[in-house]
Amino acid sequence: MKTLIVYYSETGNTEKIAIAIAEVFGTIPVKIDNISVDQEYDLVIVGTPVHGLRPNKKISEFLDNLPQGKIKFGAAFCTMHLLGGNKTCKAIGKKMKEKQINYLDGLSCKCQSRLFGNFGPKIFNRGRPNEKDLEKARVFAEILKSEVEDQL
Repeated sequence: MKTLIVYYSETGNTEKIAIAIAEVFGTIPVKIDNISVDQEYDLVIVGTPVHGLRPNKKISEFLDNLPQGKIKFGAAFCTMHLLGGNKTCKAIGKKMKEKQINYLDGLSCKCQSRLFGNFGPKIFNRGRPNEKDLEKARVFAEILKSEVEDQL
């Protein structure tokens, strides 16, 4: 199964989740700055921190520029301070569906953060993502992998 895991991370939280997911697929996740989709994929998984209850701008632009007909399935994951995980994953799913990608599911994870963007100390959700969060990401990836393999 040809899988692409692409993510944007500011603090390293989203990257940690991306790495846990990639372990299941035996691949290496790719930072958003280093990717363009010019080949076919069975599955593309997109990761982002929640920004204003939405995906990061770079992720939104990436999704807007996805080619139609080259990706069969898609999924999302996001990291957040407190709220917006479901809404962010749904926004990614909507953009994927517009590109005729079969959107499967999304995963959200509370992670260590500051109260306002990049201001102040990281005092919320200390120690996260923790091993329990990373295991949740691996289980999510196993489910995606099984679902896609069943449909290919």
